[in-house]
Amino acid sequence: MLIANSSLLERCIRRPADTAAQFELYKVLRDALLSVAYRYERDALQRKAMVNAAFLKILDHLPDKHPDAPFEAWCRRIMINTVLNEQRNNRRANGLGHGRHVELADHHAPSDLNGAEEMIQTEQLRHMMDRLPSVTREVFNLYAIDGWKHKEIAAALDISEGTSKWHVSHARQALREMLGEELRSHLKLRIA
Repeated sequence: MLIANSSLLERCIRRPADTAAQFELYKVLRDALLSVAYRYERDALQRKAMVNAAFLKILDHLPDKHPDAPFEAWCRRIMINTVLNEQRNNRRANGLGHGRHVELADHHAPSDLNGAEEMIQTEQLRHMMDRLPSVTREVFNLYAIDGWKHKEIAAALDISEGTSKWHVSHARQALREMLGEELRSHLKLRIA
């Protein structure tokens, strides 16, 4: 994420609002916020709405931001919290709660996946992540990518720490199996 310079941030905080500065800040942050939202939300329109909601929160809380807090991490945290709140509200509205959604695979992937990163492209990995159940994907992203602790995840998603650990384990297993399928498919194409 390109870090906004202090004069741009000062112009955004000014009252009355400097809308040109706010739009400039939005352009600086948009792609980074979208990439965070992409990890948690499958629907493109929802992602854009969540980015806009997070940006409004960033603007609202910019005057209160502690000067020592890294701007990039602060914005990312606001984006993650916005996504989690929105998804929690959607689950409640749809009567889904936060129950475990499990998709079991029929076979086991090989444990030796050396060189996988050379064969698997970013888009393929994103597609694999999209195939995970939504709560499992959220927990895995928070833990493995955003570096949250199980205690933080449990509090944010209103689940137990054990359930958080289960989701991470389930995601790893499912991703390992999908990666194995992808590698086997890739090797069959190379041999044929």
